[in-house]
Amino acid sequence: MAYNFVAADRDQLMLMPPSVADWLPEDHLAWFVLDVVAELDLSAFYAVYRLDGRGGAAYDPRIMLAVLIYAYCTGERSSRRIEKRLIEDVAFRVVAANQRPDHATVARFRANHETAVAGLFGQALAVCARADLLRPGLIAVDGTKLAANASRDANRTATQIAEQILAEAAATDAAEDVAAVEAEQGEPVNTLRERNGRRAKLRKLLDELEGEAAQKSYESHLARRAEIEAATGKPIRGRRPSPGSSTHKSRGQANLTDPDSRLLKTKGGYVQGYNAQAVATQDQFVIAAEVTNCAHDAPAYAPMVKAAKQNLRSAGEKRRVRKVVADAGYWSTENANLIGVESFIAPGRARELSRIAEIDQQRSEILDRVEAGQIDTLEASEQLGVTRARVNQLLRRRRGGDPDPLTTIMIAKLNTPRGRRTYNKRAASIEPVFAQIKHNRQLRTLTRRGLAAANSEWKLICATHNLMKAYRLA
Repeated sequence: MAYNFVAADRDQLMLMPPSVADWLPEDHLAWFVLDVVAELDLSAFYAVYRLDGRGGAAYDPRIMLAVLIYAYCTGERSSRRIEKRLIEDVAFRVVAANQRPDHATVARFRANHETAVAGLFGQALAVCARADLLRPGLIAVDGTKLAANASRDANRTATQIAEQILAEAAATDAAEDVAAVEAEQGEPVNTLRERNGRRAKLRKLLDELEGEAAQKSYESHLARRAEIEAATGKPIRGRRPSPGSSTHKSRGQANLTDPDSRLLKTKGGYVQGYNAQAVATQDQFVIAAEVTNCAHDAPAYAPMVKAAKQNLRSAGEKRRVRKVVADAGYWSTENANLIGVESFIAPGRARELSRIAEIDQQRSEILDRVEAGQIDTLEASEQLGVTRARVNQLLRRRRGGDPDPLTTIMIAKLNTPRGRRTYNKRAASIEPVFAQIKHNRQLRTLTRRGLAAANSEWKLICATHNLMKAYRLA
């Protein structure tokens, strides 16, 4: 008896349908990406190409952009792996119309069109708005740390950078001496541009560290206080700055590989990277995305809310942002009182809210005793563990019509049924966005270097996140 195997003929002339339209099912993600790219305004991409047709033929930006978007949708960002997929992967070949740009072409396209790629986020958001997928009445703000394309071992202090500049200068002088001898002997001379460029880069880093240290110094802080007092004619109230305060400590080191990145603290330790901020709706659509190198989230609250409103208006969304929820990392007086929205920000970790409320209640009772004349401000400062200036500040605030601390007011607000119902939507709105990006799509790092490049890549990541959700809901 003969074996019953499926026949396989390697000399068969046609293994696939003659038209690429038949290579993939109609509901495949590749077709959705091509349909979206066909609706985008790509004038910013075409603007950098010559209109006279001279020079070597370039790949159509519409093809290159479709490849880039589809690659990010599938979690593929390496230009070399994209080049490989353009040969081996049927979906990539369909998106690229069977063209095969090499890895250098893909990398250059992504770098040369950095600003235009960042602008795709707004256009992708407009696609979602036209499909009526956005519900911006309640939004959630949060940030996540993403590793930069740089090692933390490449960090150097100002002293180390200065020493390296001297070493580079000595090496350059020695190389120039050798070059002069070779020139006299008629031998070819090697240029020193790379070495000199590295020294200029080190000098720039050193100037940045020294400038930041001077700006945050104790003397600079005293000078700014003197200017304010001279302009207002009144002394600044409150505790005077001290030379050893952490406020006057500047960044002690800079990264040689990616100077814009910072050493950020995460749950698993420290990472050399960026703080990626995002604003999401209840349906987990990202409506604002920005990258900062600030370790703290609170300064990004107002800019992210403003960016979300602007993006929604540009996308044609008529509904307004009314409520914003954020975790304790965004807690500040300015954020809690942000005009134009109702903020629901936890003034501390969930398990610490009851303790914070108790402390605020004890503070109110002590201040009540001061106002009743039972104790003086000195005794109150000892019981509260603060200075007398701080006690006087709290008393003035109470006399001005704000008897309760803002933390007490916010805790009471979050403890109502409406407050609990609203704040409980925070985690379900924003946390799955980061889980989809970092866990499911394995996008835990930023491959581009520099703040502007990292911001462009983060916007592309969030834009493809929105497109993937729109594709699943279509």
